[in-house]
Amino acid sequence: MEIKTVDLKQYSSLRVGGEGKLVEVTSTVELVEVIMYAQKEGLRIHILGEGTNTFFADSLENFLIVRMLSRGISFEEHGDSIFVTAFAGESWDDVVQFSVEKGLWGLENLSYIPGTVGAAPVQNIGAYGVELADVFVSLSALDRETLNVVEIDKGACNFGYRDSLFKQQSNRYIILSVKLELSKKPRAVLTYKPLDSLLVKETITSYDVRELVVATRMTKLPNYATHPNTGSFFKNPVVTTEEGVRLRGKYENIPLIEVVGGYKIPAAWLIEHVAEMKGVRMGNVGTWPSQPLVIVNYGEADAEEVMAFSGEIIKKIKEATGVELEREVNFVM
Repeated sequence: MEIKTVDLKQYSSLRVGGEGKLVEVTSTVELVEVIMYAQKEGLRIHILGEGTNTFFADSLENFLIVRMLSRGISFEEHGDSIFVTAFAGESWDDVVQFSVEKGLWGLENLSYIPGTVGAAPVQNIGAYGVELADVFVSLSALDRETLNVVEIDKGACNFGYRDSLFKQQSNRYIILSVKLELSKKPRAVLTYKPLDSLLVKETITSYDVRELVVATRMTKLPNYATHPNTGSFFKNPVVTTEEGVRLRGKYENIPLIEVVGGYKIPAAWLIEHVAEMKGVRMGNVGTWPSQPLVIVNYGEADAEEVMAFSGEIIKKIKEATGVELEREVNFVM
């Protein structure tokens, strides 16, 4: 076990963070060893994948950052279904690409989402009308309370909108691998723009869908290698039916997406039309001009600046609408 002191901003796609202790693990045995060491030394553990949904405080003396590097993807055929098992350290988009190259359906709408396989169930990642939960079967995790490996099926994961058991009990389980059920038969989900443009084609493949999703995301979202960001910074808020009606009375053009028990409102719309902070910059931090849901580090921003800027967005929307945006990004502090 090699523990290094590193500049944590290099492990955050937002490029925000101070110095901290980091260890990389490739096996369950190594992971157990690290947990026992952290317990002995009184250190808090944060599990890290690619760092594309994370930024760090300037001082993290009491933390040990554990980077999961376990790799491997396997396929198992059962009739028209293919069960895919991938280890936590695999790049999520690599798994998507492998699946569409094999002509499989189920993951194509989730193309080009940054991060690792191990992070995907925590957020119940979703895009263009599809969520991970739609194809999820089970996962293997290390229970930090018992140090035993456990299998957790879909029903026990408490999946919700950008939510799961692993977010609700963030200090309990460390995900080791994920099992998904994909289909050899076409099952395209083309309800969201611009994917609905594919409906005019006589035949489409999952690769066609992936190509359009990737092209769309590349157009809308900045590359974090050149413009440090964590993708969508806020969750889309969900309001009751009564709140939706009230807001429609105040904002005639507010988009209300019907969900169980009420409406989902695009946070990007609220940031642009209510907070009026699309493309706005304050010091080193600002929203991306073509997608205000993305907060960009334009210089040498620290965590305080990011929290202050995002807090200003939350405050403006709350004061005008009564709706409180929730940050989706992990802030390790």
